[in-house]
Amino acid sequence: MRIRPFAPSSSPVRARAGIRLQRDAHSKTVNVMSGFIERQLTRKRRHASSARTAAPLVTLALLLLSSAIFVGFTPTAAHACACGCSVFDVGGLDLPQEEDHGGRIFFEFWSGNQTQNYVGSSRAPAALNSDKDINTQWYNVGFSYNFDRDWGVMVRIPTVNRTLTTDTGAFAGVVPFSSKDIGDIEIMGMYTGFFKDMSTGVIFGLKLPTGTFTAPGIDRDTQIGSGSTDLLLGGFHRGLLTGDNAWQYFGQFVWRQPFLYQAAADPQGFFDGNPGVVQTYYPGAQIDAAAGIVYNNLYHVLGLDKITPIAQVIISHRDHDTGTGSDPLNSGFDRVMLSPGVEFTKVVDEANNRVVKLYADVEVPIYYRANAANNAGTEGQLVAPYLLRVVASYNF
Repeated sequence: MRIRPFAPSSSPVRARAGIRLQRDAHSKTVNVMSGFIERQLTRKRRHASSARTAAPLVTLALLLLSSAIFVGFTPTAAHACACGCSVFDVGGLDLPQEEDHGGRIFFEFWSGNQTQNYVGSSRAPAALNSDKDINTQWYNVGFSYNFDRDWGVMVRIPTVNRTLTTDTGAFAGVVPFSSKDIGDIEIMGMYTGFFKDMSTGVIFGLKLPTGTFTAPGIDRDTQIGSGSTDLLLGGFHRGLLTGDNAWQYFGQFVWRQPFLYQAAADPQGFFDGNPGVVQTYYPGAQIDAAAGIVYNNLYHVLGLDKITPIAQVIISHRDHDTGTGSDPLNSGFDRVMLSPGVEFTKVVDEANNRVVKLYADVEVPIYYRANAANNAGTEGQLVAPYLLRVVASYNF
């Protein structure tokens, strides 16, 4: 999305409807920033080279909750925003197990390339959207520690590499803008003391505004950092489908609610006619839920101690953004994804629970509804045809 000059108004929709690029501001900006785009293009060319009884009820409750969120909330707008990376907070095989204790260090690679423009639940012509591509890779390092069977903590520190390709109009046409920096750090607590097997738990924590949200040329909702502090709340349950432990199931959800915000000067002001204007940005709340089935009986295969296939469905809802630096008409979405995955396990030291794991999955949308409406000449949201996740971990 390209943020247009924002006229003060009690109605963001009415204010944006009358937006026009100011020629005088454009002319002055070109003189000041004429070298910026060329540097970006040059750089781009260079880089181019007991619980068992309660288990079904808990999982059903999680599925009903996620479905209610999916169909019951009615966001008022849409935007060509980043993919909603909190989706990676659910699914996978990193839920605590009964034998887990001590610490775990991990490295995560996430990737998504948003190339398809969506209006509502249908693909739309790319020409409708001033944003053309959002390509993002996350490189996360983290640490978790279970103090006992009841309490644990986790910290995730991301480094994010994002490139937004957008149409700057008369200023320079279609241009890529890149940002690479530390992202927003997450600090989470976990309580798993409901049952002895640690099969049910709640999580709680904060996402901190450590990521940059002022990279030139990238609008606020596509910045590496949101500029907000978010409350994170969630829960999970896993259980047995068969008495021999060969088949298991799980359900999980995480709710992300921003509550502290930071304003910033329009990062696209040098080409959208809004230089130096401080804008507010209030990202929408998001909830992600996952439910899946795990086959847990492939032992001593291919020289590994265990191979664990997984099939899961992931449902997401994000409310629309608000604030003078947002595009409430083109932000917010509902999404359903299918995600097959597999985990490889190698026990290094069984006596001391030293275990190496490698997990990978692909997440493919089977339904997407993007809030979208014409906002000063741009309409739609960019959607990735698939997301990738790889996690390497060491338990000790």
